[in-house]
Amino acid sequence: MGKDNRRRNKKKSGDGYEPQGDSAALATPLAELGLCEKTLGILRDGGVVTAKDLAKRRMSEMYRIRYVGKRECLEVAGALKKLGLSYREEAQQPQPPAEENVRKQQSGQKQDGKNRNRQSEKENDNKQDRKQQGKQQGQGKNRPQQNEKQDKSGRPRYDYKPYENVSLYELVYGKRERPVAEKPQKEQLTPDSIVKFCRQGKWGYKDWKGNVLIQPVYDNAYPFREDRACVEKDGLLGYIDKKNQLVIDYKYDSATSFSEGLAAVSAGEKSGYIDKDGNEALPMEFDVATGFEGGKAIVRQDGRWGVLDRETLKVLWR
Repeated sequence: MGKDNRRRNKKKSGDGYEPQGDSAALATPLAELGLCEKTLGILRDGGVVTAKDLAKRRMSEMYRIRYVGKRECLEVAGALKKLGLSYREEAQQPQPPAEENVRKQQSGQKQDGKNRNRQSEKENDNKQDRKQQGKQQGQGKNRPQQNEKQDKSGRPRYDYKPYENVSLYELVYGKRERPVAEKPQKEQLTPDSIVKFCRQGKWGYKDWKGNVLIQPVYDNAYPFREDRACVEKDGLLGYIDKKNQLVIDYKYDSATSFSEGLAAVSAGEKSGYIDKDGNEALPMEFDVATGFEGGKAIVRQDGRWGVLDRETLKVLWR
């Protein structure tokens, strides 16, 4: 759904594990976890939709999502903690062998070493005997030419190269190299582009050449969409235009960027939709509301999920 200031994930654990916790907390959409825009984008691209998708994972499994690092893992852990949730417990590591077993193994290895030494001594004696017999039998006779596929000791020579096509990483670590992840391409800037920037903890906007258009005075700022940008001051969200005029007052706890002429906003525990002038297109009656994408948005009301149609503004309930 539209370019939200909070995004969703769709990847699910495949071993049937169900996390413990309040069902309402587990059903919280990704967009309502209070994560930063970068983390939301990474998790959404990784298929995460709700808090349950995160609680079903171990922290070590979070690193399988492309571009997820320690900072993102800790940020998600903090967001889950606020809902009374947490990552799945890590799998227990196998216990090291007891001291007695270690001593037995060491003594067994010593005994094996002695046996191998005795066996090698016997083999050396047999080789000396065979050499002596060969000298006696070969006196006064022309020796046959050495086989091309034998080395000087008479053992067969093989052309097999065990380390051919094996990288240094595989020799050291014993596993295949991890494929190089492709970095996402940055959006190409045009003369009409407006880019947000941060200075001393405050956010503002520059043009495509780096000239400051809007001074950094906001606690947080989101990209311009449809000539409107969502900005934050004193913990509340509002919207400005490209001239830095406040067109929609600071009164929302959460909000999406405008998409298809509407934006989803929340005040308290209820969500609804507004147009570019701040008029309510749909009243604040939903428990969850997402931005539009492709003419559709996802909403939840009284425990039911539905699809909101942009053209008719009617909900098809499941």
